[in-house]
Amino acid sequence: MIVTVTQVEHYTDSLFRIRTTRPASFRFTAGEFVMINLEGTPKRAYSLTSGPYDEYLEFYSIKVPNGPLTGVLQHAQPGDELEVSERTTGTLTLANLTLNGNLWLMATGTGIAPYISLLRDPETYERFHKITVAWTVRTRDELAFHDFLKSCPIVYYPTVTQDNPGVGVYAGRITQHIDNHGFWADITPM
Repeated sequence: MIVTVTQVEHYTDSLFRIRTTRPASFRFTAGEFVMINLEGTPKRAYSLTSGPYDEYLEFYSIKVPNGPLTGVLQHAQPGDELEVSERTTGTLTLANLTLNGNLWLMATGTGIAPYISLLRDPETYERFHKITVAWTVRTRDELAFHDFLKSCPIVYYPTVTQDNPGVGVYAGRITQHIDNHGFWADITPM
């Protein structure tokens, strides 16, 4: 199916987000992914960051300067057309998660994408007592969904590895915080 790019936001020299129109008939489950491409580029799998009830489709990507898809996709502009497969797939969905307990979501870099989709689905909050998100990136600028995550009813631990963390952000890698029991005391499963 063909969708139209409506927004492109560049967070850093290596990260960007694309938002497109969403056909009324297109359905997906939070946490799934689709194949996307621009004319003349290969198809690649991209997790949706939009929620299943959003009126748009959204994707979060790294920039690969000479990449067969991202080398072109990173230059997309509003009005450009993007091809999105009508078939969605993936197993990181509520149907495949143990429900009615605590949910821990740990990600680095663009690995946060399917979690953003899950957190944009109201059903996620109905299914879990407590949701904790730990997200590690290199620099604060790479915390593209920082404001969104801070606004969610979750416990959120953003960490940076190569930058001054600043207010509300921790320094170091996820593994360091696991090893030293830093903020992980709150989220270690019993």
